[in-house]
Amino acid sequence: MREISRDNILRAISGDQIMRVLSKENFRNLSPRQLFQFNTANPVHPSIGTTGTLYLLYSYTIELIWWLRAPGIWCWQLLRLIVFTLLMLPGFIPVFIHYLTSSSVQKNIPYGKRFRQQLDVYLPYKPSNREEGKKYPVVIFITGGAWIIGYKVWGFIMGQLLQKNGIICVSSDYRNFPQASVGNMLDDIEDSIEWVKRNIIRYGGDLDQVTLVGQSAGAHLSALALLKRMTTSEDNLRGNWDFTLIKHWIGISGPYDIERLIPALSSRGLHKRVLRALFDDLENQSPLQYLKRYKEKIDSKKKPSFPKMHLYHGTCDATVSCDHSEEFAAALLDAGIESTVTLFRGKSHTDPILEDPVSGPDPLMNDLLKVVSKVSEPPKTLQHYQPKIMLKIAKW
Repeated sequence: MREISRDNILRAISGDQIMRVLSKENFRNLSPRQLFQFNTANPVHPSIGTTGTLYLLYSYTIELIWWLRAPGIWCWQLLRLIVFTLLMLPGFIPVFIHYLTSSSVQKNIPYGKRFRQQLDVYLPYKPSNREEGKKYPVVIFITGGAWIIGYKVWGFIMGQLLQKNGIICVSSDYRNFPQASVGNMLDDIEDSIEWVKRNIIRYGGDLDQVTLVGQSAGAHLSALALLKRMTTSEDNLRGNWDFTLIKHWIGISGPYDIERLIPALSSRGLHKRVLRALFDDLENQSPLQYLKRYKEKIDSKKKPSFPKMHLYHGTCDATVSCDHSEEFAAALLDAGIESTVTLFRGKSHTDPILEDPVSGPDPLMNDLLKVVSKVSEPPKTLQHYQPKIMLKIAKW
């Protein structure tokens, strides 16, 4: 059997070699300490280490508390989030256990050397039964979290649904505030897309079928990353990926007019001083305003190669009004970029990605599969364990 070492793991981490190193036979020969060290469920970035990670978590938590000043309304929102999570545990726990234990979810793969620059890859096959030569559509998923509490693991439901339906899903993490501003977050997202371009073929990914998906803050950041690629000269771009790599972009419950969103965020406990520090270049970090300002820079000859833009939003979204998606879709069309908008009547900010998948039905996944893989039959769904009464209380 091949010798197991930290170096072997790190060399394997960027390619399909990881599937052989982290095999069932190797796991049987690992001590509990080695199992934590080498298992991809270990969230510690190899460039940071355990001690460095704990220090960063402590220092950024203290800094975040200082920024937020723990206002009553913010504490109330946090309490509501905790209660919501507890009520949704029957639906979340089985899916999360699969995330932690499945060999088909390759977790915590570094795409850079900084803290939080890691990603998860959800494979639609077992590593031991990969079909040679077969290519799979790819989704790059950027999670939400108000630019403050985002984390790649929040994509564990979306990732497993795509996985079940024959699609590779890459859930990318990115630095959050106060460690990073929106500009730094964009750098992380662009670097993770660069990683996909360089490495996903090793997992069977088809570079001719790549879709970029973002939810909430992730929709804002991914839309902005694409728009900057469309309007910036190649000499000034970060990395080597081109917008033609992305065939479709899907934005779910996204905020696209940040200036208009600021009062709503402030009323929910996100003080304006935090937002001023978070958005270090507000005029150029609001997708709607950015598009209106720079649409003349879009090369008309390249417009046929632009990704198709698909927006989804719930009509009862109390966090980000569905007007954001409607206005952004209209601005895209005005700029000559193909776009569609779909409104889910009666749905909230999180219904399309959390409540619906674990309780059913799931209209977003129905549409998403038609876009990503052109599949017309009903999608394979998760088993539903969420009691209806607890779901109703959680949505209250």
